[in-house]
Amino acid sequence: MKINSMGMVTFRRSLLILLLLSATAAFKTASAQIVWAGMKVGGEFSRARIDPNSFKDSVKINPAFGFHAGAVVSFKVKDRYFLHTEFLYSVKNKVILGKIDPDLKDKVTYHYIEVPILFTMQFKGHLGKSRTFKWFMGAGPNIAYLLGGKGVIESGELLENGYSSLSYKIKFSKRLDRDHNDIIHYTNVNRFQFGINVGAGLLLEPSPKHKMIIDVRYTIDQTLFGKKTADYIVPHDYDDNLRFRNQGLKFSVMYLLEYNLSKKARNKGKSDKKF
Repeated sequence: MKINSMGMVTFRRSLLILLLLSATAAFKTASAQIVWAGMKVGGEFSRARIDPNSFKDSVKINPAFGFHAGAVVSFKVKDRYFLHTEFLYSVKNKVILGKIDPDLKDKVTYHYIEVPILFTMQFKGHLGKSRTFKWFMGAGPNIAYLLGGKGVIESGELLENGYSSLSYKIKFSKRLDRDHNDIIHYTNVNRFQFGINVGAGLLLEPSPKHKMIIDVRYTIDQTLFGKKTADYIVPHDYDDNLRFRNQGLKFSVMYLLEYNLSKKARNKGKSDKKF
């Protein structure tokens, strides 16, 4: 059975809506009595999946390393079920190498604010007969906002004019002049981007009410980054194609502390201190 592009877009939108509705329902049903909160830091390998294949005839797009860091809040819904939310600053890179121009190398850096929401389920594993450990798996939506970007480009044209490279900034507007070759203009860009997260990880408890998480996650963006090409002045025969979707493999470490928000637990703490 063949599925056309319109059907695939409809499927992606339906899946994203389902995930968002699930997130809303989980927020309403979560008791929020037990909350884990802390920080997260990690790295990621990003890969841009280009829509038009013709762009791949002249360039090669390599995966590139980035990083992310931010705050984490995890709500306990039931015994083994958690609603896991993060507020991250992330840096994603894209490296474009020329096929026609062997000297072409365009490294683009994008800055994002991301809010991943995962529904996780915890499991117990066994190492031998006596040792046990906890691990989890989960999935959910990823909401991102593109703050800005910059890059460095090399090309044969620049070398011929005595420049080894050219640093530039990205501006989200239409170019009005041909004077500033250190500014690359992006038009019709979707700065709000939505994706799907799938991940798993290992839970370590170094002490009571302290938790360390080693997390591996794969993110697939559903939103097309842009509809046109970026406007470069130099090289004159090159414009980066913005019709792509990001995919990324993320590795991170989290450290969380447990907080009990129930009135009973707070009153118990006060009565213990009084006694």
